[in-house]
Amino acid sequence: MNAVLLGYGTVGKGVEILCKNVKELDLKQVFVLPEYEDLPYFSNDGEGMVTREDIDIVFECLSGTEPSNTLITLALEHGKHVITSNKATVSPNLERYVDIAKRTGGSIQIEASVAGGIPFLDAILKLQKLEPIRGYQGIFNGTSNYILDQMQKNGMELSVALKQAQSMGYAEADPTNDIEGIDVFYKTNITNMLAYNTKNDTLRKPIGITRLNTTDIQLAKENGKVIRHIAVSKQQDCAFASIIAPAFLHQGHYLANVPDNYNAQLIFADSFDYLGYFGQGAGQLATAQAMLANAIDTIEGRERMIVLDQEKKIQEDLLKMDWIVRAKAGYEQADKVEKIDDQESYYWFQHKDASLIDQIQNWDPEAMIALWIE
Repeated sequence: MNAVLLGYGTVGKGVEILCKNVKELDLKQVFVLPEYEDLPYFSNDGEGMVTREDIDIVFECLSGTEPSNTLITLALEHGKHVITSNKATVSPNLERYVDIAKRTGGSIQIEASVAGGIPFLDAILKLQKLEPIRGYQGIFNGTSNYILDQMQKNGMELSVALKQAQSMGYAEADPTNDIEGIDVFYKTNITNMLAYNTKNDTLRKPIGITRLNTTDIQLAKENGKVIRHIAVSKQQDCAFASIIAPAFLHQGHYLANVPDNYNAQLIFADSFDYLGYFGQGAGQLATAQAMLANAIDTIEGRERMIVLDQEKKIQEDLLKMDWIVRAKAGYEQADKVEKIDDQESYYWFQHKDASLIDQIQNWDPEAMIALWIE
């Protein structure tokens, strides 16, 4: 099969490298910005590339939502098999991509858009054909996990750990999407659609890691906890609920033992209780490997079809958790209070859904809010 590649950054170069290992795949052309153009292999004519009659597969790993969305849409309209790692584009557009692919005979595969080199979405698509997936928990962002791991192990302030992550290439110059949970928001939205066969419904804004400090790390250690940034999701009947937030995890919890910039996930279902996945959630060859795995599925005619035929809605009271909050002193509705000083206190809450976030942020917009998981 003939392929073109959209994007020649870190992941794109990884795709180019691994394409050489698949003898049935011939990479014909690479889309780059005009200033990097070097015809004929490199081109800035993305629309021409994705509509070529001799092209079967389109690898898309551009940054941002445009021109990626335009080029993915055009490729699907021409019946191409699109393989993308771009979660920011996939998250709001997946339902439309699936509809176009069904109409034109193309396909959309997105393994690399969530959890990088871990075959997490492949597992989701396979397992939910047999039985409903009850839910999942996971660490989906290696940057945040690295920062929290350094804070926990080496007592670093968040700002210091972030600078170290940037120096090692784990964090972007602008780390907002990673440390504010936006990256995990995209991935959670995608996972929900695939796991629950549902069309898109608006998730609650995520809680990132920026409110955490060394006082929180010390409290976690004193209570046998490890702080990680996670997504938690649950499905029941025709509804689901998801929370994206830091979590004080019991030190024996599967996700508490995920080091450095690694990712990990747990999938829950009746027949097997839970399954765990662990590995690199980002990186050049890890992400490219997931994209090439999708390409091999296309070549061998065994793509996992994405079906979004349900219209399930978010129902936050399905997911009731325990919480810990650090906020200004004087809040009177907590189950337990521990004074830090005259200005701040820790508050614990039991069996509350995510609407607690609104209550706390109304009280103190600067509050640290996290899950408390045994």
